[in-house]
Amino acid sequence: MSAVIINTALNAGQKILRKTQSSSEVDGLVTIVETYVIRSQDAASLEPDRNTTFNAFTGTTKYARMLVETTRVEPLDGDLAELIVTYVGLDYASGLPPAYITVVGQPGVGVFGADASVVVKYVSEDSLFNTLRGSTLNLALGGSNLILPTKRLMPATINGTAMPPNPRQREYRRNMVASLVSAGTFSQSYFSLLSNFGPSREWLYAGYVQTGISFARRGSFNQIEEQFTEFFRGTDNFYTSDGLVNIRTVEGFPNMKSFPF
Repeated sequence: MSAVIINTALNAGQKILRKTQSSSEVDGLVTIVETYVIRSQDAASLEPDRNTTFNAFTGTTKYARMLVETTRVEPLDGDLAELIVTYVGLDYASGLPPAYITVVGQPGVGVFGADASVVVKYVSEDSLFNTLRGSTLNLALGGSNLILPTKRLMPATINGTAMPPNPRQREYRRNMVASLVSAGTFSQSYFSLLSNFGPSREWLYAGYVQTGISFARRGSFNQIEEQFTEFFRGTDNFYTSDGLVNIRTVEGFPNMKSFPF
C-alpha cells in the first residue's frame, strides 16, 4: 500500500490494518489480535467497545462469532498510534469445538475407580444456570417414583466428546427397613418423608458428580472448566476406621433392596 493511500486513509480518520495474529486454547476458543495504525487524535472515536462484533468493527463478514474482548492504544512517533484489538470467540460459522479432558490424581477420592478426578474444559452457548443447577435422581421406591435433587452428574458426552464411564453402575441400596439417604446431599422433604422409619443400613453411589467448576464469559461464549469426582454416601458401617469406603462391606451388603439409576 503506497504512502499516499495510507496518508489519505489516516487523514480521513480511518484505521490501517498492520498485522493479524491468532491462537487457540485447548478447549477450542480462538483469540485474534489485530494491530491497526491510526492517528493519535482519532483513538477515542476508533477504539471499539467491549463485545463489538468483529464484522461491525472491520466492515467484513469474516468472523461472525468473534467479539472484541480488550483494546489498548500505544503511541508511535509522528502523532500516530497503534490500536491493538483482541477478539475472542470461534472463527467458524456453527458448531462447538470438542471438549478437552484430563485426569488429575487426588489421594483418597476414588471409590470404585482410581484416586483421581476427571477435569474437562469446554466452550458452551448454554446458560450458566444449566451447568450450576445440578441433576435429579429417579428412584423407584415401593412402586412409586421418587425424584431427588443432587449434584450435577457427569454427562455421557460434552460437545460430542465421550466422557469417561463411571467405574460401576450408579445404585442406591438399603436393607428391608426404609431409612434416610444422606441429608447432606438430598432434599429435606425426603428427610422428613422417611423420618418415621427406624434406623437401618444403606448406601448410595452416584458415579462421577461435579465437585468443582470455574466459569468465564468470553465474547458470546461460556468458557467452563468442571471437575468430576466419584460420589459415595452410606451409613457408618460402610466405612473403615480411618474414614475410607470399605468396598468389601459395600459389595457384600445382605438383605437389601437395590435401586440402580
